[in-house]
Amino acid sequence: MPKAPVAEEVQVLRFFEEAPLEKAEMLFNIVKDKMRSRLNTGAAPAGAGRKTKERRAVASPTQTALTGTGTGNV
Repeated sequence: MPKAPVAEEVQVLRFFEEAPLEKAEMLFNIVKDKMRSRLNTGAAPAGAGRKTKERRAVASPTQTALTGTGTGNV
């Protein structure tokens, strides 16, 4: 039975898992710098394709508790 071809992404991941740390770190830094330069040249605007969510202010539990309620005393 022929062996199934391994995807390029899997080969890259295996390299970073199995290569000597110094070599993997050096190549990681090169790739990181190239990706940053791609982002800075306008190839893709920063945050393209991302939707930003506005966060609602969430009150802390102490702010939401009402004083004197739920005690049952009248």
